[in-house]
Amino acid sequence: MNHFLVLLEKEAREILRTKKLLVLVCVFLFFAFISPLLARFMGEFFEFLLPAAEAEQFMALFPAPTWIDSYVQFYSNATQMGTIVIILLFMGLILREKRSGTADLVFCKGVSPASFVLAKFTVAGIAALLCLLVAILINYGYTVFLFGEGGALGHVMAGAGAYGLFVLLILAWVILASTLAKSTGISAVLGFMGFMGLLALSAIPRLGRFVPGGLMTQNIPLTLGNFYPDFAAHLGVAAGLTAMFLVLAVWILKRQEL
Repeated sequence: MNHFLVLLEKEAREILRTKKLLVLVCVFLFFAFISPLLARFMGEFFEFLLPAAEAEQFMALFPAPTWIDSYVQFYSNATQMGTIVIILLFMGLILREKRSGTADLVFCKGVSPASFVLAKFTVAGIAALLCLLVAILINYGYTVFLFGEGGALGHVMAGAGAYGLFVLLILAWVILASTLAKSTGISAVLGFMGFMGLLALSAIPRLGRFVPGGLMTQNIPLTLGNFYPDFAAHLGVAAGLTAMFLVLAVWILKRQEL
């Protein structure tokens, strides 16, 4: 336990020193502020750019924006760019320390691979979830300000929680990829392959009900209070895969140590 706490402190200092936390905060705050603005003023933006006749025809194709569009914009940005940023920031978590020899030094002092992996996952996960929490609360407040309503806060947090669980799953996969890879490029490729694979598999009708990538397609129903039938299955499979990826990372590190 003492080793684990020391590693947590080390990882916390590392994420601050490398400015990873600052990057995460900036990215998610950008999404939090820009999403309600895009939802509310997209029509006015096109009216300004297009001639009057074309703008009128264009606007006739789209209904008036509502507070729901604010969350649609937020999760569209978070699912794509937000997850990509997380992969890029953490793709070298294990690999960097293996290549520098820091991992060997830590293991020589009696630290177990399990503590090593869990400390990295815990700090990275807390950082990502805190940034998401702050962002969704700001997005909620700004949505209420612009539209006069923002939905039930509990339902909004449920939608954010689904994305948060998917983020933890991606982090576990990135840690596993970083353990397997021999170079940062390979680690990045494996990270993106896992991310795209989960999203692609979730689109297959029969398989999608078991693939946790479905958490990314159901943020808006959850925000509206509609807990879809496969929600429990997605939660269970996501939690199981997260644990499995971390266990595999620990096992591989033990084998490499031998």
